[in-house]
Amino acid sequence: MILQTERLLLRPWKEGDAAECYKYASDPRVGSVAGWPAHTSVEESRRVIREVLSAWETYAIVWKETGLPIGCIGFHRNDLAEKEDEAELGYWLGVPYQGRGIVPEAARELLRHAFEDLCLARVWCGYYEGNERSRRVQEKLGFKHQWVTENVPVPQMGETRRGYVRLLTREEWTKANKRAVLYVHGKGGNAKEAEHYKPLFPRDDVIGFDYHATTPGEAKEEFSTFFHGLRGQYRGIILIANSIGAYFAMHANVGETIQKAYFISPIVDMEKLILGMMAQMCVTENELREKGVIRTDFGEDLSYAYLCYVREHPLVWNAPTEILCGGRDNLTSPETIAAFAARSHARVATMENGEHWFHTKEQMSFLDRWIRNCENR
Repeated sequence: MILQTERLLLRPWKEGDAAECYKYASDPRVGSVAGWPAHTSVEESRRVIREVLSAWETYAIVWKETGLPIGCIGFHRNDLAEKEDEAELGYWLGVPYQGRGIVPEAARELLRHAFEDLCLARVWCGYYEGNERSRRVQEKLGFKHQWVTENVPVPQMGETRRGYVRLLTREEWTKANKRAVLYVHGKGGNAKEAEHYKPLFPRDDVIGFDYHATTPGEAKEEFSTFFHGLRGQYRGIILIANSIGAYFAMHANVGETIQKAYFISPIVDMEKLILGMMAQMCVTENELREKGVIRTDFGEDLSYAYLCYVREHPLVWNAPTEILCGGRDNLTSPETIAAFAARSHARVATMENGEHWFHTKEQMSFLDRWIRNCENR
């Protein structure tokens, strides 16, 4: 089997790799920290390839640019990983390539293979005291410390060492490699609407955000707290937000916590929307200033404090964003969306017969196709 990443190929070793193997395995800095002596000849490297590196699930780490091996990574079973659904991860890398994130890159793909293809339940990993480079790699990969063992025999080096044992379970790996798809509803909506998006993101956790804020000021703290609480639990956060929910999310500056946003009929110019409602009610700004709050016939209160707040806190949004709007949106015009998209470098799709609230079967089908197309780009 051959696995690959952006920079690497992981493939079985061949005896013809002996010279490249010797180039790096002959450096005492490579093997000594892992518990084996430096190779002394190309012939020894060829023997090791034949007798050791040809084992189950052992791979040469090949640098794509040259097509040549630069290290080794693989699984093996031993007293630590003795069950059929367990294995221990081991690796080494040539000194010229160390410090470039290569082992974590290779290990992430091998762990994916372990949990998805081999259906392993647990992968063990360990390091000897003083091997700080290996410790950092294991921490990056999500391995959790289990125990310390004193006087571990290291037969090939003729000594004993202190060993540190770590473990990564399939459940831990799965969660760490999922995205959180966070759905934020619009006014009158609810978190249960998130259920619609689960088939669109089958490998991720789709979460409905049941927020309580009714003003951008309230949303700023509530949204920031919720979004930052998810940070670190997932590989990334995808935001799907409707109408005022999108406005609240942008106002709360959550862009730095997400990978991408999908906005559906977003409110992107609150001041313009408020001024439009004032004009519809024939309310002047002086009148609103004097009265503070004016009730309307369409269920929205006009608030001078709200208007001032919106003016004093303009939206600044730079996260990668896809916008879906309706050609018959009665709250935000296509021109307003286009102006916002130009400022924010967002991409816009328009459903000509779409309304502000996407709810009909036809509209939801259009919405689903839009998301799938964006995800497949």
